[in-house]
Amino acid sequence: MTTTVSRPTDTSVAAPAVVTAGLFVASLLAGLFAAGAVYTSPFTDDADIAAFYAAHPTLVSWVGFLQFGTGLALAVCTATLVTRLRGLAPGLPGPIGVASAGGLVAAVFLALNGVVQWVMAHPGVTAEPAVRRALHHLYFALGGFAHVAAAALLVGAVSLVALRTGLLPGWLSATGLVIAGVSVASSLTFVAEAVTVLIPVGRFAALLWLVAVGFLVPRRT
Repeated sequence: MTTTVSRPTDTSVAAPAVVTAGLFVASLLAGLFAAGAVYTSPFTDDADIAAFYAAHPTLVSWVGFLQFGTGLALAVCTATLVTRLRGLAPGLPGPIGVASAGGLVAAVFLALNGVVQWVMAHPGVTAEPAVRRALHHLYFALGGFAHVAAAALLVGAVSLVALRTGLLPGWLSATGLVIAGVSVASSLTFVAEAVTVLIPVGRFAALLWLVAVGFLVPRRT
């Protein structure tokens, strides 16, 4: 005779997922309202980059602050989601471990991106062309393809766990695998500038997916 044990897992996943998405969207809206642009691409003319940072140091500080907060919120969201999955699917420690590592690495990259933006908010730093260009590429990489590709491990691993256990609707799990694939592909920005278009696709799709998972993942087996 087989007995199914219901494991209580009452920590909310939806709340930190919503906070994560909300903080990041707030960082984008701040840029749009204050400067008419979310950020400047490192692949544009350097004079435009210099003008942006010279004109908007306070905005850069606030965007960095909000994205640093997003990284912290993502770390909390990852921890709560992984805790939930360990209670619901104790037989799948491998994929759950990958989800934990991916989410935490993605959170660190995004938080570091915020720190770099804080550094760039100081006029004495961005006044030097070589330093400005180097930090701009670093900020773009940390908060762009590095963060998105790492988040793909979280999304993909959770999707695999859900597919094997039926914890989430099948369409949501399948969508997560597609999002993970697109997000990983964004790392090809290393060698091809054109691939940068995949960064926002993977980023926003992953945020929406994470919020949906936060509301739909069950509390008990």
